[in-house]
Amino acid sequence: MKYKAWILLLLANLFWSGNMIFGKLSSTEFPAVWTAFLRWVVALILLIPIAQIVEKPSWLQIWKKNRGIIAVLAVLAIVIYSYLMYASLQFTSAANGALINTLTPALIMLFSLIFLREKVSTFQFIGLITSLIGVLIVLTKGNLLQLFFTHYNKGDALMFLAVLCWTAYSLVVKKAKGIPPITLVAMIAIVGTILLIPFLFMQPLQYKEVTSFGIMGIIYLGVFPAVGSFIFWNQGIKMLGAGKAGITMNLLPVFTAIIAVILGQGLVISQIVGGLLTIAGMILTSIKLKQVSPEKSMAPQLNYE
Repeated sequence: MKYKAWILLLLANLFWSGNMIFGKLSSTEFPAVWTAFLRWVVALILLIPIAQIVEKPSWLQIWKKNRGIIAVLAVLAIVIYSYLMYASLQFTSAANGALINTLTPALIMLFSLIFLREKVSTFQFIGLITSLIGVLIVLTKGNLLQLFFTHYNKGDALMFLAVLCWTAYSLVVKKAKGIPPITLVAMIAIVGTILLIPFLFMQPLQYKEVTSFGIMGIIYLGVFPAVGSFIFWNQGIKMLGAGKAGITMNLLPVFTAIIAVILGQGLVISQIVGGLLTIAGMILTSIKLKQVSPEKSMAPQLNYE
């Protein structure tokens, strides 16, 4: 059983890393808002029937009782986070995007300490600092002294804002209690997709630039990271617990780097060093997560985005 759980968790993170790669490739054909919109349209085609078959929810009743929290979560996770993530990939690399995303658990821990008064261990604090140093090495290309002088990549800044938005979502989602997990994601996606529609007219889609490869990329984003990773992740949590499952999130930048190299994208030394430090920091923050594990297990429900 444990062997199967680790396989499922590895697949979940592999799919999430593909989200960065294919999101980067899709950015050459689709405006960011269209990538976010089409991705969740594809995901909903699968999420709604899966939720209906597995959980058999009362959709209207759940909406009436929880429409406020669902709307807030949809704005944070679908409208803002998804848009910022794909917009950032127009300016930064998939490897950088994956590394910056590994800050998410550490930031959740920090914000939980500040706003929810949750306890933090010494290992978690050291891990947070280590992860921050690792990401700074990536962003400054290994020259930390340039932190105060460099002109930052617009994509890196957008990705960091996306991570902050996901952190906010991860804290707010704890208030969404009593809603079946797949149904919750489906309802958030439904509302978020509807809210994205007006923004589609602000960034018109150039149909002539869309290729079959781009369409396949969108299908991948909707099927594997948005649906597959969610299902595998939650099944892995049930079998191993959120604490152990969370450690596998450290593989996100590793998988992204491997896929990037396979596709011919280069890596620099600062990305490798920064990635190793970030992973080391995330391992430290994974130690003794008893205070936040049950609720935090809901945080990666949508896509890592």
